[in-house]
Amino acid sequence: MLKTKIQAPVFILGMHRSGTTMVAQALASAGVYTGAICDHNAEPLYAIDINERLLEEANGNWWNVPADAPLEAAVQSGLSELQARDLYAAHLKISTGSSLRQWLHYAGPWMVKDPRLSLTLPWWLERFPNAKVIWVLRDEAAVVDSLLRRQSLSYEAQSALDAEGALELARAYTTNAAKLLKRYGVDYRAVHYEDLTSSDEAIQRKTWFGLYQFANVKPGQMTGFTRRGKKQAEESVQKKSTYVLPTDGPLVSVIVPNYNHADYLDERISTIVNQTYQNIEVLLMDDCSSDESRSVLEKWAAKDDRLEVLFNEKNSGSPFAQWARGSAWAKGKYLWIAESDDACALDMLALHVDALERNEKAVMAYSHSHLVDEEGAFLRDFKEDYGFIFGDASRWKSDFTVHGKAEVAESIIFSNTVPNASGVLFRKSVFDQVGAPETSWRLNGDWLFYARLLQHGELQFFATARNYFRFHERTQRSRAIASYTAFDEILAMYDIFEREGWTDQQTLQSARAQVAMWWAGNVFSMKWSWEVLRNNGRLFRVFRMYRSGLLIYLVKSALIKSAGGIVKTLGLKTPVKKLAARLFPKTFFPY
Repeated sequence: MLKTKIQAPVFILGMHRSGTTMVAQALASAGVYTGAICDHNAEPLYAIDINERLLEEANGNWWNVPADAPLEAAVQSGLSELQARDLYAAHLKISTGSSLRQWLHYAGPWMVKDPRLSLTLPWWLERFPNAKVIWVLRDEAAVVDSLLRRQSLSYEAQSALDAEGALELARAYTTNAAKLLKRYGVDYRAVHYEDLTSSDEAIQRKTWFGLYQFANVKPGQMTGFTRRGKKQAEESVQKKSTYVLPTDGPLVSVIVPNYNHADYLDERISTIVNQTYQNIEVLLMDDCSSDESRSVLEKWAAKDDRLEVLFNEKNSGSPFAQWARGSAWAKGKYLWIAESDDACALDMLALHVDALERNEKAVMAYSHSHLVDEEGAFLRDFKEDYGFIFGDASRWKSDFTVHGKAEVAESIIFSNTVPNASGVLFRKSVFDQVGAPETSWRLNGDWLFYARLLQHGELQFFATARNYFRFHERTQRSRAIASYTAFDEILAMYDIFEREGWTDQQTLQSARAQVAMWWAGNVFSMKWSWEVLRNNGRLFRVFRMYRSGLLIYLVKSALIKSAGGIVKTLGLKTPVKKLAARLFPKTFFPY
């Protein structure tokens, strides 16, 4: 570790051709030192050499990403003789000497830019644990197009990539960067090339201002950046399905747990009985609704002999009690829990059945979800949630199959990436083996359930939005946002993760720190009472162990909220909002 007050570096990473050079050159103009000897892409030669040697040790290179195990071994033990002082000396091109001498030579802001950092970042963080990271992202089709056009140039890194290989490489860099940034809890800023070069000057100015602010330097150029290259059509780098989906096959049991959703039942049941896949049995359940739900359910059951009704005489107190009762009734090979207020595309079931029939290792298949309002109008794409939590959502832009244990250890640890049970088809034998979520878990039982289920096999995801998750004031998700109970459940869930060994300690610590910031971001939106105040005080004492600076963040949030209340009272909300939008960037903490 450096003993003097030399600044921690800024690492710039992202896939090749994603705009990292543009960012590095802009920061260099603002006073961030790129290094004494760099190539034409503003990458210091010593850093390129180190990263390539680490990749070679793992039997790979920049365009042939090594497997996880050898890559992890290489970054943990490779080039161990090189320490922070040696790297800073190489950056300045001076002899290693003393820390004081290095500090006297240059003590300003500096950066290391190399796309390979997306793969080797842990090696650098071990030597510079306080470094900041700028993660540059770009539309993957544009990255592929740029890679293929430029690899023939003599001054560019050479490879043997074709369109399919380039797309696979881009996704590998992005996926690995997201995994490392989350695992190590790095202070990072994700920026999109499309925002940095936006034709909307306001967006471009906001994005660049935020970047300079993050790097802690006086803002430099903030407009005038333009896009390069011609974007290749997305279809040229995507595989398309060539087989016909089945209309018949193994029996699928569909359970529809309902409570006071009479207004949505006609649409829900219609999207079940009219599925292109027809071999289904359907159980329409009701948990003592006070609306007209039962008459609607009975009407549908009378019209279709595949439908049965099962009504509770006493409210169960938990949707998961309905899951358990329904799964005990089910006789099918597969189980679909179709929540009573949601809807879906008519080919979703056929797609999921086909996937599970083709892959016996898969324990669940699910389709991407769109959030819709009470009228069924589009509200939000869940890719926005993935992007907010993981920094980038490109992984969910295409279909994928992944081993469940890896998904739990690297993704589900940070968020319930299966946003809605209605979009999932389960292999019932494994569902029965794991058992329905405990009824004592009111808000996050499904999150824990998926983590348990995925210990038994693979997960298959389909990127086209076929599930429509309805958001309204009666949904569990809306109630969870304003409840301290949700955070108690997440903490209890992480204790189970730790006890079962489902992820490593570093990733678990990062996840707990993330949830601490979620709590801090929601605490002033909760309805206050003495009970809420007491429990949030208790949660603060827990969360401050996982996230440094939490009290400072809460004080700032309280001041901002108070100032906002004054502005609103004075009738100045609209002009102040417009002024802030013009002067300041929209910034989010990476949690």
